Amino acid sequence: MGGAAGVSEGAVGAAVRAVVQEPGAPLATPGGSGVAQPLGNLVEATPAVFAGAVFALFGLGLLVWTAVRARHRRPVYEGAAPGRSATVAASVAVAALALGLWCFSRI
Repeated sequence: MGGAAGVSEGAVGAAVRAVVQEPGAPLATPGGSGVAQPLGNLVEATPAVFAGAVFALFGLGLLVWTAVRARHRRPVYEGAAPGRSATVAASVAVAALALGLWCFSRI
């Protein structure tokens, strides 16, 4: 059998070679303008954006929640002193925000 559904292996191999390029090779833009755009660092940037967003949203949410609980003079963590639990939670929130900003700086 030369190929599936009447397509020869030579045609499939040529199509695969046309699609698969070396890392960092320019890719053609959609629309057929013929101008090639470099792909850049998209493969490495996508996880950095996701991780940065997760850390930033978690840090921001924890910081807002800690501020609301501290303003109502309620402990952030039940069974702990209100001042100590707010300090620890705020420290974790600031660390998460810093980690999120660090991830965004890697883009």
